[in-house]
Amino acid sequence: MNAISLSGLRIMLEDLGTEFLVTGVRPYYAYTGDGQRTDKVEGYKYSTVMPAKGFAKVDIKVPGSQRLDVPHGGYIPVRYDGLEAKLYYDNNNRVQLSVKATDVHRLSADKPPGKP
Repeated sequence: MNAISLSGLRIMLEDLGTEFLVTGVRPYYAYTGDGQRTDKVEGYKYSTVMPAKGFAKVDIKVPGSQRLDVPHGGYIPVRYDGLEAKLYYDNNNRVQLSVKATDVHRLSADKPPGKP
């Protein structure tokens, strides 16, 4: 029996919607070859709500320095550059979604979502 692995499968970005609301930001760290976390910050995870997906929440990793500060209890409408999403199996054999981007930009009130 041939089975398709989730490894390497990509999500069509249109499926995530065009509106993204960042509700929080936290760092992510580098790991050593044997899986130990270091103190080196590699980038930031932007906790993002997707209204088109029933307000589902996903962390989107962006390497480098922190680009946004979100007020406590608030949110910021954004757009992402270089957005990439894929599915993978976690250690408990559950399917998970991994999302990363090359950059994140705050949208102004007069700029509709999905428009650079």
